[in-house]
Amino acid sequence: MTEQLRIEDDVERLPADDWQRLMRGRPALRLEVLRAIAATASTALSLRVFMLVDEIGIAAAAVCECVREHEPFSVLDALLYGRARRLAAALGGSTRPTLLFCTPVGTESALVVRPGQPTEQRRILDRLLSEIEAHAAAQRLGIGFSGVFADDELVAEALRARNYVDTQVQPIARLQIEWSDFDGYVRHLQQRSQNAARTVRTERKRNRRAGVSIRQIPATAANIEALDGFMRRHYQDKNGTDLHFGPKFLPLVADLLGEDFVLLEAVRDGRPVGMLGVVRSGPVAWSAWFGIELIDRRNDFTYTNLVYYHLAESAAALGFKTVLYGTHALDTKRRRGCQIIGNRLFYRPHRPRARPLARAYFAIHRAWFARKLG
Repeated sequence: MTEQLRIEDDVERLPADDWQRLMRGRPALRLEVLRAIAATASTALSLRVFMLVDEIGIAAAAVCECVREHEPFSVLDALLYGRARRLAAALGGSTRPTLLFCTPVGTESALVVRPGQPTEQRRILDRLLSEIEAHAAAQRLGIGFSGVFADDELVAEALRARNYVDTQVQPIARLQIEWSDFDGYVRHLQQRSQNAARTVRTERKRNRRAGVSIRQIPATAANIEALDGFMRRHYQDKNGTDLHFGPKFLPLVADLLGEDFVLLEAVRDGRPVGMLGVVRSGPVAWSAWFGIELIDRRNDFTYTNLVYYHLAESAAALGFKTVLYGTHALDTKRRRGCQIIGNRLFYRPHRPRARPLARAYFAIHRAWFARKLG
């Protein structure tokens, strides 16, 4: 088959049916999510989508953000340098300008190849990477790929073969559903740790005795507004800053997704005390947006019951085979049955003379991150 390259800067112009088929099982890359991001971004967001298209449809696609040289913030710089990113930029070490391939929200890989034979997938992937590299070279841009997970050897091997340097970044958590009810979930935990299973039962009983009930509720405008309020207060309290998306984002996401936006609510004494918004794509669910009451927050384990136990109990009924979580509180997620998946960042500077320096710094970063993970 002969594939043709197509580059789109407007997500509204993506071929909807082909895109949704390719992205099945990747909730953060659903077209509805991308459209909501593009329509409501509070700051300028320069998304670019590279696609190889053949007579069947989209053979491979990659989503990137174009990070310009003089933009005030770079996600790639933040991943590599942390709080020292401004110093690194002042010393000439910034990765800008760059094509950074990552999901705008969520943690999934932004590079997807159509299922098929491994040799054919590798051929298509190499063709797409060659097109991306030619585009970046013409515009004098570096290239970064974030969210290359440890079990995605196809992408990792292709990038290493093309002389990208790589390092570890924060792992992600993934819950594989192998049970049909809460008792099955506890038995699954017992295979790993009797103590973890006892903890789950204890925390569930404590939560119910405190009068908390958890249920799925319709994603009405009023309920989505309540979720947005919970999230903003929770995020501000935890991070000391506001969310990076405005109040129009969640209502639009929920409206576009319809039944594939699953909304859970925790209620105590007739009053909501926590909410969780979940995006579904086929059998995969993304635990995307969460908020909990801060003023009257009691030690009744509402957080763990809402985010983990209720979702684990109801996953089979909702058709979930996998639940994707984020990069924080990984020990908590591990004790609740999640697999912790390694996550790698690949990078190639535009200027050839910068590549030995990047290789040296990435070696330092790998060693530092390995010690951080312990």
